[in-house]
Order: sequence, then C-alpha cells, then structure tokens
Amino acid sequence: MPYTKIAVSGATGNLGPAVVEQLVNAGLDVTILSQSGKTTGLPSSVKVTKVDYSSQDSVVSALKGNEAYVCLVPDHGSQPALIDAAIAAGIKHFIPSEFGSNISGNSKTAALPVFAGKRKTQDYLAKKATEISYTVVVNGLFLDWGIKVGLIANLNGGKTTLYDGGDTKFSSTKLSDIGTAVAAILKHPEETKNRTVYIQTALITQNKILNIAKKLNPDVKIDVEHVKIADVEKNAYKALQQGGDKIGEAMIGFIQVSVMDPACGANWSSKNDNALLGIKDATDEDLEKIVAQLL
Repeated sequence: MPYTKIAVSGATGNLGPAVVEQLVNAGLDVTILSQSGKTTGLPSSVKVTKVDYSSQDSVVSALKGNEAYVCLVPDHGSQPALIDAAIAAGIKHFIPSEFGSNISGNSKTAALPVFAGKRKTQDYLAKKATEISYTVVVNGLFLDWGIKVGLIANLNGGKTTLYDGGDTKFSSTKLSDIGTAVAAILKHPEETKNRTVYIQTALITQNKILNIAKKLNPDVKIDVEHVKIADVEKNAYKALQQGGDKIGEAMIGFIQVSVMDPACGANWSSKNDNALLGIKDATDEDLEKIVAQLL
C-alpha cells in the first residue's frame, strides 16, 4: 500500500524545498520536523512540528502518526539515532540522506573517506531491515544546482575546472526530479523496498554543458583550467593527512573524484529506475532550457 503520511527532516536545505514541493504536489500529507519550529519558503499546506534532535523522545513524539520518514539532514552521523527513533515511533519506511554518488554499487566510491557516514547509515539500515524498510536514492550531482554554483561548469564569469579534458560522462539529476522520485518511492513501497534506486535527468559531460552555453550565448566567456582527476584524488588524501583546516578541501576533492573518475561508477544511464519513478530522460532541448535559465 502507498504511504500517505510523510515526515521530513532537513526541509530547508539545498534539496529540501524541491522534495517537499513534489510530496505536496503528489497529494501526500507532509509534516516538517524543525528544530526552530519555523520554516520559510515551503508550501502553506505542510504541518510544522518543533523537535529537539538531541532528544530521542522528542523525535519519536514528532514522528508518531506518520508512515514514512524522509531524512535530508546534512549530519550523516546522526542518522542511526533517527532510524532508531523512527522504529520506536512506528515508521514503516525510511529514506536516508544519501542523494548523491554511487556508494551502494561501487567499491571505490564507497571507500572514499567523505562517505564514511553514509556507509554507516546504509549498513545500519541493512541491519534494521526487519524492523523498518528503506530506500537509498542515488542521483549523482544535482544538475541545475551544480551548474548554478559552478560545480559542473561555471557560466557566470568564474573559472571552470575541466577534469581529464571535460568529456567524462556522468549521471546528473535536477532537484525537482529528485523530489518526484521520492514521492514515487512512497507510492511504490514494495518495488523500492530495501534497495538502492538510481535516477538521472541526463547523462552529461562538462563539455556538453559548456557547448550548450556557448550555443545559447556566443559571447559568453568561460575561463577553463585543466586538471587530472588522479591528481585531485592524490591531493585529497594528502589534505586529509594534514588535517585541520585542510579537511574541507579533502572532502570536496573526494566528491569530485566520485563523479569525475570513471572508476567510481557515476554513469548509470543504461540501468536505472527512471521508468518506475516517473523520471523523463532530458533531451538536448531540455538541457538547453535548463542552461538558459542559469546563464
């Protein structure tokens, strides 16, 4: 049976508003767990429940009455405790704060230090699968957000770092499509139970996005720096060993490796769950519309 009563944590981050919007559009009854008890920029139809995440009793109380729990919190280390609270509250299905690289299906990606917290969460969910079902969502880089902030290509005057020439293919997904997938998971609990689902708006390369930008605006000036992804990986491990204020630099490097190194399995265009979850593969015209909005 589809789930209709959904609790959401982390609703105001980069991904949260898009997920909540699609849950509401799907006609689901959405409750936002908020430490402050306030939310901005979210649909007026959602309920808001104030919660103290340091208190399991508070989280359990906030979750009671819901059937599924969508976790979008950035603190991956807190997720096992939230899973325990969900079980105690009678939640049937948990969607963890994954929404990124292919940790589930690629050993190199799984071993990258930046994903240690996510690995622990997946292991814990597998251990608790007899008590609560779950679905892990793998969507690659956020397509529209990744272009906007310059992670895929910098189209607004900054420098674009091209990895290994810029022709590495990787799956990438719009924020709204991730929200659509989450809503569809809750409508297809049996088909998505206790497994990883893979989605993509499009299989892209950095050069593809740059070429679209140049087609739409021939006068656009893009400063390019060429970097080898093997060097990024080497420098990330070096920064990790140095520790201190170098940790953040290391983590960003590992994320770049997980997307731009073909050995990390970031291309799932030939086998994914788009059809099940109602995600349409973008055409070149669709990609042009996305890029045009960001120029």
